[in-house]
Amino acid sequence: MTKQVLVSMIGSQMINMETDSIELVTVANYYKRGGHHFLIYEEMPEGEDSIVKNTLRFDETFFEMTKKGGVNAQLLFNPSQSNTTYYATPAGPMTMNVTTMDYQLEEEENYIQVYIKYILEINFTYSMENEILIRIAPQ
Repeated sequence: MTKQVLVSMIGSQMINMETDSIELVTVANYYKRGGHHFLIYEEMPEGEDSIVKNTLRFDETFFEMTKKGGVNAQLLFNPSQSNTTYYATPAGPMTMNVTTMDYQLEEEENYIQVYIKYILEINFTYSMENEILIRIAPQ
């Protein structure tokens, strides 16, 4: 896989039996070290004026997303355990608990796909069921 990659992320949220989806397509830096895949990219969340630097680290067993900047958080998706994190946003802090229901990694020479299905609790209250589909290919 090349160092510069094109990343497509589709996130779906199911709230009260209604599904809402968003898609992000961006260029990222990719490398693989110690059996882990790494993606690094920047984004500017809608309605915000500060950049968020994202680092994704994953392998066959887990997926970790770290955000630094206008939003600060570290989310861990691991099917073998629930994970609680502190999520700092410009609107204020919150506690998020992630319970991963399904995690799949498909890896080919020039293509990687990650699928994550999880339940999100915000401030210890059930919030929504989510899915993320990430596709990574050379730019």
